[in-house]
Amino acid sequence: MALISQSEFAKRQGWSRQYVAKLVKSGKIRLHNGKVEPNEALKEIQAQAEPSTVLRKSQSQAGSVPVAPTDSRQAVDFVTARTMREAFRAKMAKMEYEKETGKLTDASKVREDAYRAGRMVRDALLGIPDRLSDVLAAEQDPERVRQLLFGEIESALEQLSNIN
Repeated sequence: MALISQSEFAKRQGWSRQYVAKLVKSGKIRLHNGKVEPNEALKEIQAQAEPSTVLRKSQSQAGSVPVAPTDSRQAVDFVTARTMREAFRAKMAKMEYEKETGKLTDASKVREDAYRAGRMVRDALLGIPDRLSDVLAAEQDPERVRQLLFGEIESALEQLSNIN
């Protein structure tokens, strides 16, 4: 493992010292006691290089001159970024398909429908005392009161189930 200075590494690669310093600062090249290990640095640069750059270079150039890394702020390589993008597209396509087939619905519509259904049940049940108060006041038999209440609740629920 022969360590060389950053400026020597830049000179060997045909790059400027500033470019190598930028690669070091961004973490694309690691230093060992302030020096660069050329083979390791080239491998790190090639691992982070955009694959299309390699394809554009001729076979003779690709062997002698390493591919410069893209100037990204993150250490995500091109293949990983493309994979993430394709996974996102697949998820979006699946959601669109499920929406079209009716398996997926809008959450706000579900909340609105649930609210409306709850209000209908509430109104139907709260209307029972107004409808039965006179009839129940005249009844003496507790069993008859129970039957009237049960019948009215069942009728209200039956009407609600026939909606939609």
